[in-house]
Amino acid sequence: MHKPFKLLATAAVATVLALPLAAQDDAGPKADTVVATVNGTDITVGHMIVARAALPPQYQELPDDVLFTGILDQLIQQAALADTFEGDLPARVTLSLENEKRSLTAGEVIEKMMADPLPEADVQAAYDEQFGSAEPGQEFNASHILVETEEEAREIMETVKGGADFAETAKEKSTGPSGPGGGSLG
Repeated sequence: MHKPFKLLATAAVATVLALPLAAQDDAGPKADTVVATVNGTDITVGHMIVARAALPPQYQELPDDVLFTGILDQLIQQAALADTFEGDLPARVTLSLENEKRSLTAGEVIEKMMADPLPEADVQAAYDEQFGSAEPGQEFNASHILVETEEEAREIMETVKGGADFAETAKEKSTGPSGPGGGSLG
């Protein structure tokens, strides 16, 4: 059987297998309720919920019954196509999957942390314990004066070396966005 025909046949079988979902008991489907099986791979209500959540906002507004068929068809086609893949996944796909897993896992950790935040007193106590007795490090305050030519820069440098106030000179001469702030870079 040619691959396109195999894909269509697989999609048709998976769609037929999804029909019993309509006959679920009154409790309704759960996230692990199987709505289709494609070559041994189950597609669940949970998969459909996640696929729907990934849709652009304008599609998420559509009623569930309108989205059900489209999302199910997409997931069936993806499963059937993925099943035809032969060989090892390219490195970019493997790396993308690893990045996505790491991102989703980190998001879950953040959600758990936000659901049960530490009291401010605990945060302050941990900060004080870690850094309370630390000597302050050396700090730098960087400023500059931007001008169009090297000749202007040299003239301004001599003016400042001669005792002119750097900040006032920057306000007067600088052509950059930091000029009005006296040349301070923050």
